[in-house]
Order: sequence, then structure tokens, then C-alpha cells
Amino acid sequence: MAKRSTIGENPLDAVNQENPLDTVVPDLSAMPRGGRGQSAAEALPAVQERLQELEASLKGLRTEVAGLKTVAGEAASLRGTIAGLTGDLAGLRREVEPLKAEAAAVKALQAEVTQLKAELARLRASAGPGDLPFWMRGRKK
Repeated sequence: MAKRSTIGENPLDAVNQENPLDTVVPDLSAMPRGGRGQSAAEALPAVQERLQELEASLKGLRTEVAGLKTVAGEAASLRGTIAGLTGDLAGLRREVEPLKAEAAAVKALQAEVTQLKAELARLRASAGPGDLPFWMRGRKK
């Protein structure tokens, strides 16, 4: 048998060896980050100002969102109230129809009473004291 040059070496160790590209392309995660060509000392105040502006706008947005949540809750409550009022309105409309019929009947009765009063007045005017029944005659004086 012929001897191989790899006898005694683990072929998986080759995976753990350094890659020659690591020397050509540096590891970017190990490099310090700077702001677009600026040094870290120059970028720090500008970044701090921008951060403060963003935090202020974030606080304003949180306040606005809290207000919107309150308004949304009130709107939901009003929707429930409107739904209840719609049911009440339908109930009132159902009650109004019989009342309208009763009002028409009352008007008819009022017209009949008016006719009877007019007829009674005509009878009183045309009849003499002896023509009236005893219960329609006036009191004796």
C-alpha cells in the first residue's frame, strides 16, 4: 500500500484553518464605526442633537397616540349609545302610531260633541219652558 500524505491529519481541521481571504478583506465588525467620513468626536454632537429631536418628536407622537386612543374609546362609547337610541326611537315610533289613531278618534268625538251641543242649543232655543222634559228645565225661582 502506498502511503498518503494526509495520514494522521484530520480532514475536518482544514475547515477551521484561516481563510486566505481574511487577510485581503478585513473583518468589518471589528472596525470602529464613524459617521460618513467624520471622526467619532465630530459626529457625536450632531448625533446627540438629532437624537434629542427624535426623542422630542417621539414624546409628541406618544401624547398624540394617547389622545387618539381616548377619542377612539369615546367614539366606541358613542356608537353604543347611538345603537341604543336607535332602538328607543323605533320603540317610540311603534307607540306613536296607536296614539295617532286615538287622536283621530278624539277629534271625531269632539266634532260629534260639537254637533250635539249645537243641536241642544237649537232645541233649547226653539222649545218653550213647557216643552222641555223635567230634567232639562231650569230651577224654580
